[in-house]
Amino acid sequence: MATPKNESIGKAFKILGVLAAQGGEMSATAVARRVGCSVPTVHRLLLTLEDWGAVARTSQGLFQPGVVLATLGGSVRHNKLLIDAAQPELDGLTAEFREVSHLRVLNGKRAACLAKSVPARSMQVGFGTEGGVPLHCTASGKVLLAGLRPAARHKLLDDLDLTRYTDRTLTATDTLAALLDEVEVQGYATDDEEWDEGLRCLAVPVRDGQGQVLAALVVSYPASRMAPGLDAAYRVELLKRSGRITHKLFGESRIFPNHARPRASFPHMKRVGDFIFISGTSSRRPDDSFDGAAVDRNGEVLLDIRVQTRAVCDNIKDMLEDIGLGLGDVVDLQAYLTDMKDYDAFNEVYAEFFGADGPARTTVAVKQLPHPHQLLMIKAMAYKPDQFERNGSGPRPISP
Repeated sequence: MATPKNESIGKAFKILGVLAAQGGEMSATAVARRVGCSVPTVHRLLLTLEDWGAVARTSQGLFQPGVVLATLGGSVRHNKLLIDAAQPELDGLTAEFREVSHLRVLNGKRAACLAKSVPARSMQVGFGTEGGVPLHCTASGKVLLAGLRPAARHKLLDDLDLTRYTDRTLTATDTLAALLDEVEVQGYATDDEEWDEGLRCLAVPVRDGQGQVLAALVVSYPASRMAPGLDAAYRVELLKRSGRITHKLFGESRIFPNHARPRASFPHMKRVGDFIFISGTSSRRPDDSFDGAAVDRNGEVLLDIRVQTRAVCDNIKDMLEDIGLGLGDVVDLQAYLTDMKDYDAFNEVYAEFFGADGPARTTVAVKQLPHPHQLLMIKAMAYKPDQFERNGSGPRPISP
């Protein structure tokens, strides 16, 4: 006798197929019409799919493909990269503290375990159910919630079932929302027997190349083993290893999409330790035209060193601000002019951006630069020892 199939799963996949094919926003009635099922059945399935992140709802109440669908296609490769980067750090944490460590990611309304490391120790703690652990009462869940953009966080909070698991579980949405604001600022979260009596956890975010929270790095241990200063020691090590995972995944270079792309194989910016290096920058625009290069009525190209100097300095300033720095963090600058007759005009505009206490500077004349409309190129180096720390939240990479 053949094993009976679950018709609800088949209907759910039909719904997902219709939403994916439509590519837009649909009402439950419109989906039901396309799928060939009753509206109540389709609506119930849509709500279930929404709980798991496979379907999302617009402010008008229409349904559209959810984030999970966007990530599932590349999830095998994506998760393998994340696991490969995280596993050595998890093993290092477990070896150092002899406690369970794990990596968790947002999965609908729960925090799913993607990787773990377990010590050779008699008294250990569990990892929750196969589907993951609750978000509102676990350290990993709080980190993942706090890492969402405000609108997404508020929506998910409104949809969460704040079940009370122990006497310490937070079940008030307002209180939890205020706590998440604190977690976002301090860069870590704890769970002190809020989900399971006798269990304590500490979690920090693992960020992507844009500084957004990608996962939570967690250490779990029995509350009976809590000792003064233990949380601080765990936190320091978790932050260090979280930063390593980010660096492994995203590298340390950056190309800014709103700037003219480099003409060869190199980035706009690269970080090495506490130093940030900006490649030679010109007044070239993203469309390959140049600030400070105009054509008169006779078709002659007029080049203006003042306009180009201002544009170059603005470009450098914009790139630095994109990673949270400023011109005041520049410590060394090298300027290349095609004609030393422009030196005085260049200095005049330069003084609008840097004073006498600004960066060390070298200015030289060169025979030519990559484009005939280019009078100037500047490369710069900035230094910021705390640039990769944000209120104790660990590294903030500059890579894409």
